[in-house]
Amino acid sequence: MKVERIYLYLLLLIVIFFGLYIRFDDISFWEKNKNLFFYKESPIYSEYDSYYFARLSLDVKEEKFKPGLIDNYRFFPDNSSEAKLDEDTKFYAEYTISGKFLSILWAYLSKWFGISLEKLTWYLVPILAVLVAIPLFIYLKDMGYPYAGLIGGLVAISAPMYLSRTNLMRLDHDMLNLFFPIFIAYTFYKFFKAEDRKRKYTWIVTSSLSLVLYQLWYGHSNLNFVLIFMFLLRYFWDKRLNWTKEDIVFMALLILPQIWYVYSGPAYLYKQVKTLVFNIKSPTSADILFKDFPNIFMSISELQKVGFEGALKNVVFSLPLGIAGLVGIFLFFLFNLRNTIFLLPFFGIGLLSFFSGARFAMYLAPFIGIGIGYLISFFFNKLMPYLTLFEEKEKQKVVNHFVGTLILVLIIWVQRPVLGFSSFPKVFSPVVKDMNYIKEHTPENSAIWTWWDYGYAFQLYSRRTTFHDGGSQGTPKTFFIARSFTTSNPAEAWYITSFISNYGLTGIAEKLKKGISAKDLVENVKEGRYAKKIEIPVYWVFTFDLFGKFSWIHYFGSYDFDTKKGDFGRIIAPDGCIIVAKNFIDCENGKISIDLNNGIITTSSGLTNIKYFYLKTPDKLYQKKFFDNGYVVEVVKLKSGQGQVFIIEPKVFKTLFNQMFILRNYNSQYFDLILDDFPYMVVYKVKSNI
Repeated sequence: MKVERIYLYLLLLIVIFFGLYIRFDDISFWEKNKNLFFYKESPIYSEYDSYYFARLSLDVKEEKFKPGLIDNYRFFPDNSSEAKLDEDTKFYAEYTISGKFLSILWAYLSKWFGISLEKLTWYLVPILAVLVAIPLFIYLKDMGYPYAGLIGGLVAISAPMYLSRTNLMRLDHDMLNLFFPIFIAYTFYKFFKAEDRKRKYTWIVTSSLSLVLYQLWYGHSNLNFVLIFMFLLRYFWDKRLNWTKEDIVFMALLILPQIWYVYSGPAYLYKQVKTLVFNIKSPTSADILFKDFPNIFMSISELQKVGFEGALKNVVFSLPLGIAGLVGIFLFFLFNLRNTIFLLPFFGIGLLSFFSGARFAMYLAPFIGIGIGYLISFFFNKLMPYLTLFEEKEKQKVVNHFVGTLILVLIIWVQRPVLGFSSFPKVFSPVVKDMNYIKEHTPENSAIWTWWDYGYAFQLYSRRTTFHDGGSQGTPKTFFIARSFTTSNPAEAWYITSFISNYGLTGIAEKLKKGISAKDLVENVKEGRYAKKIEIPVYWVFTFDLFGKFSWIHYFGSYDFDTKKGDFGRIIAPDGCIIVAKNFIDCENGKISIDLNNGIITTSSGLTNIKYFYLKTPDKLYQKKFFDNGYVVEVVKLKSGQGQVFIIEPKVFKTLFNQMFILRNYNSQYFDLILDDFPYMVVYKVKSNI
C-alpha cells in the first residue's frame, strides 16, 4: 500500500514537472530575443491585461491604491465622480480589493523580498498555474480514482488554451482560476466525508476562508454563489430538513463570512446564464442609449466561437481522446454525483466553449482529463465485473496502474506540440522605451490618445491616463478614436479630439438623451460644432502594433450609420523585403514581388497595378505615379538604414493614420511632432487651440 502511494505521488510529480517544463521552456526563446523581450534587464509582460494588474501593483507600492477612490489612470475624461449615466450606471472605474488581490499580493511580495514585479511574474506564474494538479489528484484519489485525478491534472495544465493563459510573464487571474474552485470542492467533499467532529469544523472553516480568498482573487460572486449553492444542495440531499443546532453552526461558519459579496451572486449568475447559455442579452440603459454605434467587441478573437472540434483541440490535441474524455466525464458524474456535485457548475462553464467562446476551454480541460482517466476504472472495475469478467481485485489494481500509467505517458506524448508554443511580450522593448520617454517628457496630467490595446501598457510604463483601454473599449469613444485615425481631414480629427477631451462619454450620453441621433451627433462633432479649447495636454500616439489592427480601425472609423456597416482598409507590411535588382523588391521569400520600373505587384493571386509609389526618407518624401488605379506602395527608410515596405489600398492612403504615422506628413496647425521613433512609435501633441 505504501509503495503504491509513493508510486502515485511520483506520477503526480511527473505531471507537475511536465507543466512547469512546458512553461519554463520558453526561457531560452526569451533569452534569444532579449533585445526585444526585456527592458532594462526586466522581462516584459506577455498579455494585455497583465499591464493592468502590474500597474495596480505599482499603485499599491506607491500608495495610490485606495479602495473606493476613482482610478484616474483609466478612461479619461470620464474618470471623475460626475461621469455617470444615472445612479446605477457609472462610467468611471474605482479601486477595489475584490478581484484585485493578485495585484496587492504581488506588491507586498515585491516589497518584502526586494524583488521586482517582473521577476515575481517570471517565476511565480508557471508555479502557481500547475498547482491545480494537486487538489485534483488528491480529491479523485480519495474517491478511489487516482488516474482520473492524475490525467485530469495533466490535461488541465497542458491544455493549449490554459497554457496560453498561464504562460511565461502572463500576470492574470487565470493562474489560480482552476485551482480555487477545485480546492474548495475538495474541502466540501472532505467535510461530508469526515466523521470526526473536529475535522468537520476544520474543513468547513477551510472552505469558508477559501471562498473569501477566491472572491478576493477573482471577484466573481456568481461562481462563489454556485459553490455554496451546491454545498447546500448536498446538505439537503443528506439531511433533508433534519438539521441540528450544529448544522446551523456549520452553515453560519460557511455563509456569514461571504455575506459581504455573495448577495449579488444570484443576479450576476442569472445575467451570465441568460447571455452565455441562451444568448439572451438584456441591454443596459447605456446599451440602449449607445445602440446605434458599432459593436467594438466583434473584433475581439477570444470571444469568437470555435465549434465542437475547435473546442476540444483547445484542450487536447487528439480528437478521439477528447471525445473519449467527454464520454467518460458524463459517466463519472452519473456514477459519482453525490461526491462531485460541487464541480458540476464548472463543468457547465467548460461546456460553454462549444457554443459561446474559446476562452471557456480552460474550464473544460480538467474534466476531459478526468473523463479519460475515469474510463480506465469504469472499464476494469465496473464494466468487466458486471460481465462477470476480470473480477479479482488485485488483478484489477495491477491493470489499473499499468493502463493508467500508459495513458498518462500517451497524453504527455499527445500534448507534446505545446512545446512549440512560445509566449512573447505584447509590447516590445523599443515601444516600452518610448512609453517611458512619454513619462519623462510630458506633464503628469497628460492624456494618451491611441487605440485601446496598449491602454493598460501606457498606464503602467508612461504613468499617464488613456481615453480607453482593454476594459473600457466597448463605448462610442472607441468609434471616435477610430474615426480620428481614419479621416483625411486634420481639422475633423482635431474637432473629435476636442469633443472627447472636453465632454467624454458623459457628454455623448447627455447629448443623446436630449434626442439627437448618433448619426447627427457624429456629424456635429466632425463639423466642429462642439469644439473648444483642449484644457489638458493630449498626445496622439501611433505604435508598431497598429499596422495589423488598422483594418478593424478603418472598419469602425468608416462606419455608416445608415447601412450599419464599415469598410475594412488594409495596410500590408510584408516581411523580409530585399532589393534583388534595381527598383525591384522581393518580399516574404518571393511570395510578393514589387517592380518599381513598370509599377507592378506580383503575388500568388496574379498581377496588380501600382497607382503611386512613395519613398520616405528622414528628410524628404518622394512621389511617383504609375497608373490611375491600383495600390499605393510606400517604402520608408528607417534610422538603421534599412527600409520598411507598405502596400496600401488607395482609400487608406489619405487617412491620417497613414499620413501622420507612416509618412510623418502632418498639419502643424493642429499637431506638433514630439517623438519620431518610426516604426515603433510616433507621438504628436495636439494643439490646445486653433
